[in-house]
Amino acid sequence: MSEQAEQTTRVTRERRQNLPLRSAFDDAFVMIEPFFDPEQGWAGQSLEHLAYRIVRENFPLLSAEEVHLVVVAAHRVYIERYPDRSGHLPRPGNLRQVTL
Repeated sequence: MSEQAEQTTRVTRERRQNLPLRSAFDDAFVMIEPFFDPEQGWAGQSLEHLAYRIVRENFPLLSAEEVHLVVVAAHRVYIERYPDRSGHLPRPGNLRQVTL
């Protein structure tokens, strides 16, 4: 197989296994993005813990683990998109799973 054909195959192959969770992520990110913003905090504290509740309420079919995955992924995306506005946030690997 040529190198170009191999690259094309790699690009078009879907790596994700949970497509419903992936489709929920886009909507969930829009809902919870403000909770990561330092200007939306309360007394200098971020509100990312509220993101769990919002995701849980709006996506009741997601398990607790899936809710956690969505919040951690959104956290990562926020840090990547706004590195200059995310210094106040804990690193995604330090987020504990919240039980609601």
